[in-house]
Amino acid sequence: MSDMENGEATNLVILQHSLSDVQNAIRAYDVKAQIVSIGFIFSLGVITTIGELAPKHHSYSEVFALISWILAILPIAMFGYVLYPSRSMAPKLGTKVKNLQRSYYLLDERFATLDDYLEAFGQSDWKVELAYEIQKSSLLRDLKRKRFVWGLTLAGISFSLMFMQQLFRSVGILI
Repeated sequence: MSDMENGEATNLVILQHSLSDVQNAIRAYDVKAQIVSIGFIFSLGVITTIGELAPKHHSYSEVFALISWILAILPIAMFGYVLYPSRSMAPKLGTKVKNLQRSYYLLDERFATLDDYLEAFGQSDWKVELAYEIQKSSLLRDLKRKRFVWGLTLAGISFSLMFMQQLFRSVGILI
């Protein structure tokens, strides 16, 4: 196989992988939308229950609402934040590489036309392009992992505080 055919084969493999990544991202948005909609419906039930359980005495109702929202809704919101598509929020990569085209992860604002994209694609050094994407994705993965751990921590704190409140109420310490 000649170098020209080898280069074309490599280009086709890169395009196939990039297309697969785009298709996977589309499916991931569908799944995220399903998860968030279920979370939203669940949250509505929690919020309604919080409203029904609120004490009738006004001096306690604001504190009750605030604490309830912190304990019940904040962890749900934090898990939603993990799902948030935040590639643009991933840490920026400093690079001295001169030939970075960013042609693997296609952005509308970077390549307005197919011709612009094909020109950048033809100039791409795929070792550089893929290394950039691996590092960018790894930083995003780490950001999402930190958000997830925060969500788990908040959920754990919420469960612990709700358990303590129910335990104290059962022994007559709290009303």
